[in-house]
Amino acid sequence: MVTREEFYVDSVDEIHMIHGFRWYNTDKAYKGVIQVVHGMLEYIERYDEFARAMAENGYFVIGHDHLGHGDSVKDSEELGYVGEQGAVLWLRDMEQIRRMAVSYAPKVPYIMLGHSMGSYLVRRYLIYHGNRVDGAVIMGTGQQNPLLVKTGLLVTYLDMMRIGPKGHSKFLDQMTCSGFVRKFPDNRKTGSWVSRDPQVLIHTLQDPLMNFGFTLNAYEALLRTIEEATDSRRVVKMPRDLPILILSGDEDPVGGNGKGVRRFEKMLKRAGMKNVTCMLYPHARHELLNDLDKEQVLHDIEHWCDTIERRNRR
Repeated sequence: MVTREEFYVDSVDEIHMIHGFRWYNTDKAYKGVIQVVHGMLEYIERYDEFARAMAENGYFVIGHDHLGHGDSVKDSEELGYVGEQGAVLWLRDMEQIRRMAVSYAPKVPYIMLGHSMGSYLVRRYLIYHGNRVDGAVIMGTGQQNPLLVKTGLLVTYLDMMRIGPKGHSKFLDQMTCSGFVRKFPDNRKTGSWVSRDPQVLIHTLQDPLMNFGFTLNAYEALLRTIEEATDSRRVVKMPRDLPILILSGDEDPVGGNGKGVRRFEKMLKRAGMKNVTCMLYPHARHELLNDLDKEQVLHDIEHWCDTIERRNRR
């Protein structure tokens, strides 16, 4: 029987609260931990179906709402705002959740799974703390042009000087979600770049926890994260024998329709990473766990995680 428990804990800055869930099967011994790191403008409960399936298979699954997201905010006015140290706190919160999970499920393989913004957070985490996990699943990621990232940061700093850290930027919105919508003229107003499933689009548009904008300081935190995660000079700090599974739709604009994903794969291999697997799903878009091929994606993730579990059991 799969149990889902909600939790709130103090963040490391002792200012904001971390909200999250943990899923586990009360009838099975844990064979591994999967920490889910969600993406931009969403929240951890959207992964309930995936988490329940993995828990049914014997994994202890845990995840939290990032600072500025979901129920890790005091009120709706804080959605999209991350404070002065957002990039640092995002990573520290991830580590705090990792330690919590280990206390519940010690001595089993630990896997981090990051989607979209969460994929860059996991990539950055692996640069600093890659020896603390046994594998990583990177979904909905890419390999952005460094010049474009630096341009976004410059715009962010100039706009913060002008209107403050809680201000908003149409230019930065166009660099991200708003710009991706235009790439799919079949359904421009529904955000069809996210998924081919119309029900996912309808739910997204109606969900108040997904319809808010990033503030300038949140964009700074995001772009700083991407800048580090895509830097080949930093990637060499990852443990070279760490298993990494990269998953993307070949029509995901975040990954440049697969081209940016392949660049990321090549960067890892040039850095000496010995155990990198990359899979592109034909016609799939950004949210693989919510697209039409989600059952196949779930099967592939489960099979890969089971391989990690068996390898660590030897």
